[in-house]
Amino acid sequence: MQVGCGSARITPCLGVYMAGYFDDRFATAVHDDLYAKALVFESAGVRAALVSCDVIGVMAETVARIREQVESLTGVSGQNVMVATTHTHTGPIPMSSVAADGGITARWMDEFPSLVANAVAIASADLESCQAAFGAAHEDRIAFNRRYHMTDGSVRTNPGIRNPDIVKPAGPIDPEVAVVAFRRPRGGNKALLVNYACHLDNVGGTELSADFPGHLATRVAERLEDSPFCLFVNGSCGDINHIDVTGARHRHGHEHARWMGETLAGDVCEALRTAECLAISSVRVGRAIARLPTTDDAEGADAIEVQAIALGDLAILGVPAELFVELQLDIKERSPFPRTIVSELTNGCIDYVPTRKAFEENMAHVTAERMSGFDHMGYEVRSALSRGYLPGVGEAIADTAVGVLRDLRG
Repeated sequence: MQVGCGSARITPCLGVYMAGYFDDRFATAVHDDLYAKALVFESAGVRAALVSCDVIGVMAETVARIREQVESLTGVSGQNVMVATTHTHTGPIPMSSVAADGGITARWMDEFPSLVANAVAIASADLESCQAAFGAAHEDRIAFNRRYHMTDGSVRTNPGIRNPDIVKPAGPIDPEVAVVAFRRPRGGNKALLVNYACHLDNVGGTELSADFPGHLATRVAERLEDSPFCLFVNGSCGDINHIDVTGARHRHGHEHARWMGETLAGDVCEALRTAECLAISSVRVGRAIARLPTTDDAEGADAIEVQAIALGDLAILGVPAELFVELQLDIKERSPFPRTIVSELTNGCIDYVPTRKAFEENMAHVTAERMSGFDHMGYEVRSALSRGYLPGVGEAIADTAVGVLRDLRG
């Protein structure tokens, strides 16, 4: 297989509108730069691209523009381009509507697709023969399910550190740190693809930052002799974040993001020690449309694209939603591929998609009205209801995803 890697700086000007919270925020400084990072794969005449952007999410219309420009610049079919986002809450928000900021966000949005396409173009010009290996590490110290059963019978999101009314988490995490190493035949890692599921809302404030994936890439380059290119894709973390409610590890801000990145870098090194070679005889891309159960007056999408890139025995699956982690675990369990990576908020953004179980736990306490502040009694479910999504929406996406994977596996 031929593999190429490339990156483009996408850091906007100061004053850009920032994403992630209920209050308007505008960037006042740059803590660390934001990037679009791309990997291009080619085998038997088929070429595909995976690009990951340090933004909170991207709309399907923007993905279409990126794909058009990639095809124009590189000849890679736009249908074979997967556009992921890390979901950093300390970056710009490339959506269709933003607060008035003197046009800074609008100008950045205009150039964003070309910046991303340039990263793919750089990767396309960087192709060289590589062998692939897959490794995994177990990491349960930095991510936590943020929904909890309480003594009053309710299920609350982020109920507070050391809240005495917490009974237990309402769901699991996915502790797998998945690492795909693309190795040169003469030795050394050319590039790494890293996948882990945790919200990127560790930093806060008004400094632009890639959050923990930025620190991860820096530390991996420092720790490994070949300083490989490192592309991070976020797993399904609609109900997962960094807050340890026991208070055992109380960090915050850039310090916490750095600690998470350094911890994951150690996990990556551990995974590489036991990585096993992948047999890759082909590059294939598949997709399907998931039909979503919605109300008649839904404001959200009633259909979304689910896409997968198959590299031999490895599948990279992209979904345009903040899926609950149980849906990711279900997809991976049912996948016909020996190794499956799930990338959330990919090729679009339809916001939170809870499980049917989560709907049942929270619907007695929430309404479908839009929120003006954080709703601890069922933030994710209320967000889904406000867009018109009905119970079963997550399971519908998971079923479509598994269907795509089965079709690709043949």
